[in-house]
Formats: sequence, structure tokens, C-alpha cells
Amino acid sequence: MGAGAISPKLFEWEGRVIAHVDMNAFYPSCEQLANPELRGKPVIVVMSPEPEGKLTRGAVASCSYEARANGVHSGMSYRKAKELCPSGVFLRTNFELYESYSAMVMKTLSKFADKLELASIDEAYIDASLKAKSQFSSPEEFGLTIKETVKKEVGLTCSVGVAPTKASAKLASDVRKPDGLTVFRPDGLKEAISGFPVERVAGIGPKTQAVLNQMGIYTLGDLGSKPPQVLMERFGKNGVWMWKVANGSDDDEVIADDEYKSISTEHTLAHETTDTTELEKELVAMTDELCSRLLQLELLYKTIGIKVVYSDFKIITRGKTLRYFTDDCSFIQPAIRELLTKIEMRPVRKVGLRLSTLQHATQHQRRIEDWINQIQHT
Repeated sequence: MGAGAISPKLFEWEGRVIAHVDMNAFYPSCEQLANPELRGKPVIVVMSPEPEGKLTRGAVASCSYEARANGVHSGMSYRKAKELCPSGVFLRTNFELYESYSAMVMKTLSKFADKLELASIDEAYIDASLKAKSQFSSPEEFGLTIKETVKKEVGLTCSVGVAPTKASAKLASDVRKPDGLTVFRPDGLKEAISGFPVERVAGIGPKTQAVLNQMGIYTLGDLGSKPPQVLMERFGKNGVWMWKVANGSDDDEVIADDEYKSISTEHTLAHETTDTTELEKELVAMTDELCSRLLQLELLYKTIGIKVVYSDFKIITRGKTLRYFTDDCSFIQPAIRELLTKIEMRPVRKVGLRLSTLQHATQHQRRIEDWINQIQHT
């Protein structure tokens, strides 16, 4: 695959090759692609209960770079955006349109991936540890080809970060926007990310940032230089994870939807909520359905997972793996309660429950019998 004028380099890279692909101003870009008359205009997409053409209130979901030049940004009220950009084209969100373009983007990205993880409607992680090294001469060529192919096949621009970890790849994709490419190589990763503010890391929310700042930690350089035991005492396992991110040694996997067999269900809430108790109630209500399917299929599970979709369509998943395979569903509710403590609580529109790392009960029994026979004959 060619990629334009790239200085020739060997793909010398130790470890994983992870790319984070972030679509640029996705909602307004979809609107401009669907309606070429909007190109070059300040397009402002608003989440509002009111019909299009009669908007008087709501919040900005996204806006084009032309609108951003006037000071408009996501989360701003409709009235403030109208005040800053009176000539803007204000459109009500059209998720059917955005989801159709998202599906096209993800189909294109899958060509580059050993594993593809959809992080939200407009971003994805690619683990290309095999494909990138075998098909491209450099990480720069790999990243640029992703950008060029998405533009050619879908008509949209994206920013790409290439790095050896998920967290650093996401940081890299945010360096040059729009339509940018940044590569953080393994041998210089810690230095490359040391100047980033801690709040730029996905997973470090405002509350955690405030505590870190109180500890004198403002950048990833500050964070990486702290003894990990100090962070663990204050934040538990999450403290160790943050320390690893700061030192470029986090090992979170890119998780493809079809990587392992699973049974799952999802539910869109009647209204958005930040109430943990309400979310727990919704998730627990899904347990009977999954357990019934588990028994009918004669399966055992080992991993319990929850999925949370926020109001801005960002997706968070959390999982807990048990020590043994089981069909005992009494483990699920305590796991749900535990996993909900590990997500940032902001308006949620959809939740999902998944049982995974599955094994057929008869297969599991055979493995136990084989183990017993092996012990008896030694």
C-alpha cells in the first residue's frame, strides 16, 4: 500500500502497534458530506427536544471548525452558541445519519486491523501489531494510509495516533487536529508524553485530576516520577494503572467485539441518568435473561462485563474475571455493583450486560476428567 511522500524508514518497532483513530468534528462533517451546500459554513449540531427549524434551546453536541473559530464548543448552550455565531447553521442531531457513516468508517478501518475496538460512534482503536509490520515500511506510512483510505472511501477526515499502548495512541491522535498524524515510538514514549496534563488521559476524570493536583501532580511526568505504592495507597489498582500510563508501560488490550464468544443484552434508558442505583437496577434486571440463555446453551462463564453508553455516545466497558468457570449467577449482581464504581458517572443513555470467556459444560467436564486421569497416572 502506498502512502504518498514518506521518507523511507524500516518499520523498526518493539512490541505492539496500536492506532487510535478519531474522526474530526464528526457530526457536522457528516452533515456537510450529506449536504455539500454546508461545506465551509459554521455548522452547529444541537441536542434538543425541539424539531429542526424551531430550535430555541438545547446543548451543542458538536460543531464544525468554522464554528469553533467563533468560540463555539461542545456542551455550550444553544443560546450562547447563537450569540457567538449568529450566522451559524444550526441543525438538530441526526443519529441515523451519523451511525450510517460510522459503520462505513469502521468497515474501512477493519482492513488495517488485527483487532478493532469501537470506542464510540466516531473513534476506534486498532491493534495492527502483525499487519502494520508486514504491510508497511514505517508507522508513518501505516498511519497516513489509514487517513487517506478513510478519506477516499468514506469522504471524511480523521486524526490518527500510533503508539505502543492504547492510552498513548489516544494522546497522540489529539496532538494534531484536524486531519493530523502523530507517532510515538516505543524507545521515546515516556519522554514524548511527559508534558501532557494528567486530565488528557482517558480515564482520569475531574475528581481524580483534582486529587492528583492536590498531590502536586499536574503532568504525566509528575505522575510517572511518583512511587507507585504512593499512588496505590491513594487510588488502589487505578493508581498503578495511572503510573503505568505515565511511564508508557500500560498493557490494556484492544478488545474486538467478536474476539471471544459471549452472550449479552443492552437496554436504552427511558431518560438519561447519573444515578448509580438506577443503573444497577437496570443491569440486574438483565441477569435473568442472560442466565436463562446460559443454561439453555449449557455454557459456563468466567467474565462478567458491563457496558455504559454516555449521552455523547462515548462507550465505556468494564469487566471482572472470576477464578473459575461457573454457571452460578449469584456472582453477577455483586460484580455489577463493583464495576459501576469503576466508571465516571455522567449522563448515561444506554447500558449493557455481558457474560463472556465461555466454555461448554461438557468440554469443561472433560478437561477436569483429563486432569484427574493425569494426576492418577503420575
